[in-house]
Amino acid sequence: MTQAESIKGALIGGFYSRFTVGDGFDFHFDGFVLSSHEIASEDESFINSAFVDSYAPAKQTAISEIIAKSAVAAACLGSTISAVEVLPDSSLLLIFDNMVAIRLPTDTPTVDWHWAFTESGGDPYLGCFVGCFAPGDIQGSMPNNSFKPNPLRGSA
Repeated sequence: MTQAESIKGALIGGFYSRFTVGDGFDFHFDGFVLSSHEIASEDESFINSAFVDSYAPAKQTAISEIIAKSAVAAACLGSTISAVEVLPDSSLLLIFDNMVAIRLPTDTPTVDWHWAFTESGGDPYLGCFVGCFAPGDIQGSMPNNSFKPNPLRGSA
């Protein structure tokens, strides 16, 4: 099974039941967490023009662009993932049943990893199933029910 196939197998038909926002984004699925330093969606510009630009307190936050990103993540909470693409630069494109698309990019400056699947959302260098550490550098594969997962990256 290829990395792309194992990623698609883990995500298609699934949904995240919780997400967190901080210096990145964590999407909590049943059995794993998909973490990303950045997310992007074409819907951000609409949310910015409809809400952020007209709500004065939103302009005074330290990171106003996180508001639209958080709204997109909230709109997909509990929505089933219908399609996944691993793009040539190793970005992940998630398409949900509600027709929202979220991209986990690999062009985020000054990070040492871009996205990763972990057991609990921790640092992927301390253990991950699969992760993108640089554009074009996806390492690992998702476990499935037919075999015991490989040792987590960084574990003994």
